[in-house]
Amino acid sequence: MNPVGIDTSALLTMLGLIAAVWAVVPNTARLSFRLSLHWFDWLVIWSALLIIHALFFEPVLTALGFPILGPWLWGFDKGATQYLLFLALAAYVYFRANRTKLKRWNLELFDDLTTSLLHAGRLEDLAELLHRHLDSALEIASSNSVRSRFADCIRPQSPRYQVSYQNGAFVRIEDKPSSGVLCKWLEFRRWAADLISPSLWSQHRAKIILRRLLSSRELTTHLAIARPYFCMKVMECATLMEESFQHEFFDALLANGSSILYHELKNSHNFGKGGHRLALPEENRLLRFYCCDIRVAARLGVYQSVGEAVLARIDTDETLHKKLNGRLLTFQQVGKYRDPVYAGIWFFRIMVLEGLHQRASDHLWLHYMPHIASRLVDRAREVRPDDENHEFPTPLAYLLYEVVSATAVWIIDAETLTKSGDRLTPDQLEGDHIYIAFEAAEAIGRVIHPIITSSCVSHRVKQALLYVVLTTLRNIDQHEHLASLSQVMRTHLIEPYGTKEQPPYLAALQQCFNEQDPVLRARLRSFHEELSAALEGNH
Repeated sequence: MNPVGIDTSALLTMLGLIAAVWAVVPNTARLSFRLSLHWFDWLVIWSALLIIHALFFEPVLTALGFPILGPWLWGFDKGATQYLLFLALAAYVYFRANRTKLKRWNLELFDDLTTSLLHAGRLEDLAELLHRHLDSALEIASSNSVRSRFADCIRPQSPRYQVSYQNGAFVRIEDKPSSGVLCKWLEFRRWAADLISPSLWSQHRAKIILRRLLSSRELTTHLAIARPYFCMKVMECATLMEESFQHEFFDALLANGSSILYHELKNSHNFGKGGHRLALPEENRLLRFYCCDIRVAARLGVYQSVGEAVLARIDTDETLHKKLNGRLLTFQQVGKYRDPVYAGIWFFRIMVLEGLHQRASDHLWLHYMPHIASRLVDRAREVRPDDENHEFPTPLAYLLYEVVSATAVWIIDAETLTKSGDRLTPDQLEGDHIYIAFEAAEAIGRVIHPIITSSCVSHRVKQALLYVVLTTLRNIDQHEHLASLSQVMRTHLIEPYGTKEQPPYLAALQQCFNEQDPVLRARLRSFHEELSAALEGNH
């Protein structure tokens, strides 16, 4: 008999504390906790709990004939030992929960959890889970380390199969080695390879999971707004798994006027080092990711993601259509910073300028500018009598100016990047070249063409936009070493698409040219002569 009894108050207090803490732990932490532990961790946890309970029920175990723990050393007693065991167990679980990585043996659980959260619409919980484990999943799916290559050397080739017709049906039979020892050897090699690095099955399973998650429009939209820098961190690997991820990412950013993209673009209007190049502050992490090393933008094809998102919004967003054809009001000072078309144009302006100054041999699809100009013109309303009284009667007219201005800037910065005596050619891709400036000189004709020929653009706007183009040409003409660039620009203003242009465009271009400032026209004698010759050749 034990007259004192077993005091379980401390045990009940600890168990109650554990239950209370577990109740307030966020659901995402619980999901991650399930992925954190495998059989060894559970062995440690249950062993520690068993020892703690054994200390509490020592009188019962003694009565049953189990040996007694003791004598206690260094001043420890049973209570202190129980406390230290609980503390050590809590520290171990905390350490494992924060140092966890997704492994091939818990891929199935990860698949079940992500599928459940995705279809239940619990996007924030899923985002938190991905924040913890997406890197590990990508590592498994695209494993290309030294370990994986070593494992591939060890792993035997996939078994061959033969198809035979038996009992009225085709049967696939594995072509196994006839020797039992050889079969065991191959099985051992496969086991050893899987132990060193994820198997091909694990990689394939991880790819399937990631493609399902990254192709979800709802999830990508949520991540773009709530965790944009996390998306940026995994963008390179994510686009290899699912090409549409980056497209959906930028589409979501442009659709939300409060997204980080609008904030960063608004914060990038100060000039940087040389020419019209814009500064990229440290806090503009998204723009710096793509533009600090322009090869990243080229490799990921961000120009397509932004360009297609802008074009789609011009074509399909009726609310935007009404706004762009409304009154200008404060659009030029305030409204443009929440406009998706302006955001796309300004993103291209920054990106292509960086490409030009970094001497990129990729035009970064600056040729989206003619498409944007053409789509804007197609969506323009009819000209009203009062429009001629305004420099930009509508936000759409102002956006046309931004398209022309951006294209002109890519040309004019050739002045900053070259010096007298340089020999420059349009196809030069090595050394201190200005390949992007030549590409912009080709594109500017296709930018101005739909504007000049449209009946939905006021005459005053046509004059103003052509003035921007002609002053750029005048500035380039002043430098002898830029003669080849000037010639390309003149040629493509007169023949925007590289073929003999129709008389209506040439006549409209000449009319606008003749109405420009006389001093400007006098300095563009070569352009005037070539334009007149083109008109005479069409008669």
